[in-house]
Amino acid sequence: MIYKLKDGFMIRELGGNTMAVPVGKQTSEIHGMIALSESGAMLWKVLENGADLQTLAAVLTDNYEIDDATALADAEKFVIGLKEQGALI
Repeated sequence: MIYKLKDGFMIRELGGNTMAVPVGKQTSEIHGMIALSESGAMLWKVLENGADLQTLAAVLTDNYEIDDATALADAEKFVIGLKEQGALI
């Protein structure tokens, strides 16, 4: 399955933290900002164009010293969190 972010977010650095800030219509659908870790910000950028879990996991294994199973589990957890917050199409 391909996951893609909804339109209407801007990435901002606030006080040393990376935040996905809803703008426009998204402000009525998503209340508050979404805090992103370093790896979360990396995955967010990939999701702007759409990606499956395997692609997201590959980004993690390419950038961190983790095994494939851990990367896949982390990617899935990230996607689930974004789904729960209403950030994915």
